[in-house]
Amino acid sequence: MQTPASPGRLRVLIVEDNPPDVMLIRMALDAEGLDFHAHVCGDGDSAVERLSTPHQSPPDLIILDLNLPKRHGTEVLHFIREKESIAFTPVVVLSSSPEHVIEELVHAAHVKADCYLTKPPTLDGFLSLGKVIIECYRTAVRKV
Repeated sequence: MQTPASPGRLRVLIVEDNPPDVMLIRMALDAEGLDFHAHVCGDGDSAVERLSTPHQSPPDLIILDLNLPKRHGTEVLHFIREKESIAFTPVVVLSSSPEHVIEELVHAAHVKADCYLTKPPTLDGFLSLGKVIIECYRTAVRKV
């Protein structure tokens, strides 16, 4: 069971349909010592529903896969960027495709994320993503 985030904890929304990848993302953030609470949505529709729920605290960071069931990640990203209360929330797109393909897909959909990352093929590579994700978050927050 997931518990609400404590004050000061980073609220992370992980939009990912592959449970092993969710586990690896959590491990990567844990490995960096990040104090966070993660909520997971396994498809695009549940992510939009979660982000539309007025009584939910908005996430501080969204980690978004593109190849999702029910609603593509670019559609979820459109929703995020058009919703005033979360439009400037840092979004890290983390997908299986090469980074240039990810960027092309997102730009072709006329939206923008803060970072575009490819899921590494190895456990060590995946675990090293924690540092990159945190740096992306910090850079995005400084821009606002």
